[in-house]
Amino acid sequence: MRPQMQISLETDANHRSLRRCYSCGSYSRPYDQVNGAPRCERCAEKARRQEEEQKEDPSEVNFLI
Repeated sequence: MRPQMQISLETDANHRSLRRCYSCGSYSRPYDQVNGAPRCERCAEKARRQEEEQKEDPSEVNFLI
């Protein structure tokens, strides 16, 4: 009877938590979800700043005649 060998992988579990960012495409930990698509912290912060700027300064005004 021969003893069986077992192969085990010794890898860091960190790679499982990395996802591709929907906005920039880099691999990072998901920080925010937009319609089910993950975004990294940098893209989520950028989007938040853009939303704040649009609320503060409505530079484009559309007039209907």
